[in-house]
Amino acid sequence: MTDIIDIAAEPYYQARMENSFNTLRHRRQTVSVDLNKQNWSYIRFNAVGTALGFLVNGYMYQVGSLLLSLYVDAYYTVYSDSTLQSALGTSILYGVFFGLITFGLLADFIGRKKGLIICSCLVILGSILSVSANGTSVRGMFWMIVISRAVVGLGMGGEYTCNVPNVVEDSEDVNSKTRGRRVSLLVMFMEVVGNNTPTLLQLILIAAACRHVYFDSSQKTGVSLPNCNPQVVWRISYGLGLVPCLIVLVLRVRMSDSQMYIHDAKLRKRVYDALDAYIILRHFSSRMIGTIFMWFFIDWINYSQGNFGSVILSKVIGSSLFKTAWIALAQGLCLQFGPLFAALVVDRLGRRKTQVFGWLWLASTQLITAGVYLQLAEKPVAYVVWITFVFIFQYFVFIPVYLVPAEVYPTRIRATMYGWSSALGKVGGIIGTTVFPYMWRGFSSTHSEAGHEGLVALRNIQWFYAALEFLGFVLAILFVPEYSNVRLRGEDKRYMAMRLRYAAKLAKKVGVYPSLSEEEQEEYRIGKYSLWNVAYEKYFGTESSYLTAVKDYSRMLLARCFITTAGQVNYYSHLQVYYDDRVFLTRIIRRWRLGKEQAEEYTRQAERMGQDEEEEAAAANYVGDSSSCPYSSGQLAEEDKPQRVNELQQCYRILDESPKGAFK
Repeated sequence: MTDIIDIAAEPYYQARMENSFNTLRHRRQTVSVDLNKQNWSYIRFNAVGTALGFLVNGYMYQVGSLLLSLYVDAYYTVYSDSTLQSALGTSILYGVFFGLITFGLLADFIGRKKGLIICSCLVILGSILSVSANGTSVRGMFWMIVISRAVVGLGMGGEYTCNVPNVVEDSEDVNSKTRGRRVSLLVMFMEVVGNNTPTLLQLILIAAACRHVYFDSSQKTGVSLPNCNPQVVWRISYGLGLVPCLIVLVLRVRMSDSQMYIHDAKLRKRVYDALDAYIILRHFSSRMIGTIFMWFFIDWINYSQGNFGSVILSKVIGSSLFKTAWIALAQGLCLQFGPLFAALVVDRLGRRKTQVFGWLWLASTQLITAGVYLQLAEKPVAYVVWITFVFIFQYFVFIPVYLVPAEVYPTRIRATMYGWSSALGKVGGIIGTTVFPYMWRGFSSTHSEAGHEGLVALRNIQWFYAALEFLGFVLAILFVPEYSNVRLRGEDKRYMAMRLRYAAKLAKKVGVYPSLSEEEQEEYRIGKYSLWNVAYEKYFGTESSYLTAVKDYSRMLLARCFITTAGQVNYYSHLQVYYDDRVFLTRIIRRWRLGKEQAEEYTRQAERMGQDEEEEAAAANYVGDSSSCPYSSGQLAEEDKPQRVNELQQCYRILDESPKGAFK
C-alpha cells in the first residue's frame, strides 16, 4: 500500500501563510504611521471651504423668502396665481432634490473635491441666469426665474452630498469625540449666518426702492406699485450672491478629498455591486427610516414656514415690507444662537436624545401657538417674540438630521446614502411648500387668504404642524441611530466584514472559488460582470447560461472583497454576521426575541466583528474542507508530490501585492 503523506503542514506553506500575515500587519502599521505624519493643513483648508460653501447655501436658500413676499406684493400676476407662487417657492428645492441624488453618486465615484467644483459652477450659472431673467411677459420672466433658481438648487444639493461627508470624515481624523460639534459649527451654524446675510442686504435695497410696500396692496394698484422699483431689489439680491460664489470656487481648487475617502476609493475601484444593495436593504432599513423621515418632516415644516414666513408675518401683523424685513433680520440674529447651543450639546447628549428633545419642544410649543394664534395676531410684538423663541430650538432637530446620515453609513456608500436620505427628506419641503397656499385657502371658509378667515386658516395649519412634530418625536425615539463617540473607521471595518462573509456564503452556495491567476482576479475586480447579465440570463437564457452568469458574478464579488484563496472562502462562509444598527426599536425586538443575556452577547459580537487581527490570521491559514484546490484534503501520494506541489502552492497562495486593505 502506498504511503500517504500529509503535506498541508508543509514548511513552505506554513512559512508562506505566516509571512503573508506579517506582511499584512506591517502594512497596517505603515498606513497608521503615514496618517500620523501627513500634513494636516488640508483639513484646515477644507474647513474654510466648507464654512464658506454653506454660507453661500444659506444665502441662496433665504434670498427667495423675502423676495416671494415682494413678488406677491408688487406683481399682481404672482398674487393671483397660486401655481406660480408655489413654483417660485419650490423651484430651488426641486433643484436641490436632483442635486442630492446626482452628486451623491458622483461624490463616491469621482471624489468630493471634483463634485464641489462642479457644484460651485452650477450655482454661479444659476445666479447669472437669475439676474438676467427676462421674457415677453411678466409671467414669462418669472418662469425664467423659476428655472434659474432650479439650476442654483442643483449645485446646492451637491454641496450637501459632497461637503458634509467630507467634513465628517475629516473630523474623524481631528477628534471623533467632538465630531458632532465641529461639523455643526462648520455646516449648520454657517448656513444660518448665510440665512441672515440676504435679509440685511435686502433691508437696504427695500429702503431705497420699495420702502412703503404693504401686503394686499398689489390687488389695488395692479401690476406695479407706485414709487416702487421691485426689479432693483430682486436683481441685485440675486447678483450679490455671485460674489461669495466666486470666492468659494477659487477655494475649491485648493480643497482635498478626505483621507478616509482616498483610502476607500483605491480599495473598491469606485464601483458598487449587489453586496452593497443587499447589506443596505437587510441591515440599514431601520436607520433609513430615521434618516429619511426625520428630514422629511422637518423640511416640510421649515420650508413651508420659511418660504412663506414673510407673507405670514405681513398678514398677521399688517406691517410694510420694510418693517417685515427689519423683523426678519432681528429674528435671524436671535436664531443664530440656536445652532450654537445645539452644537455644544450634540456630542454630550447624543444624536438621538438631542433630536428627541427638539421634536418634543417643537410639538409642545406648536400646540400652544395653535391655541392662542388669534390672540397673538392681535399683539404683534408678542407674536414675533414667541415665534422667535420657539424656532431657536428647531436646531436641536436640524443638527442631528444633518449629522446622522453622514455618520451611520460607511465611507464606501456614505455620500450616496446621504444624498438619498436628504433628497427623500427634501420631498417633504417640496410637498409642504407646494401645498401651503392651497392649505391656506382650503382651511379658510371663504377660500381666501385675506381677513379674519385667513388667520383662522393659518391657525388650523398650526394644528396640522403639531401633529407632524409629535409623529417626528415618536419616530426619533424608535428609529434614529446613536453614533456619538463611535469611530467611523470601525464602522467601515464592520461593513467590510459583512461583505466578506456574504461574498463567501454566496460563493459556497453556488460552488465557486477564487480564480487562481492574478490577471483573472483583476479582470473580475474591475467589473466585467453585472446583475443585468444575471437577470438577462435568468429570463432569456438557458439554465446553464444562467448558472454560469451567477458563478461569474460570484467570482467578481470574491475578487472585489480580495478573497484570494479557497481557504478564505471556507472560513468566512462559516462565520455568523452580527450587526448592531444602534436603533432603539431594533434592540427592543432583539431583546424580546433572544432574551437579555443573548441580546447583550449579540451586541458584543457585533462590536468585535471585523475588528480582530486574529480573524485575519485565521482566514489566511484556514484550509477546512476546500474542494477546489487539488488534493486540498491534505493527503497526497508520495510519488505524485513533485508534480503537484506547484499547483498546491498556487491554490493556497496569498498575493503579497494584493490590496489587503480590505481587511483593515
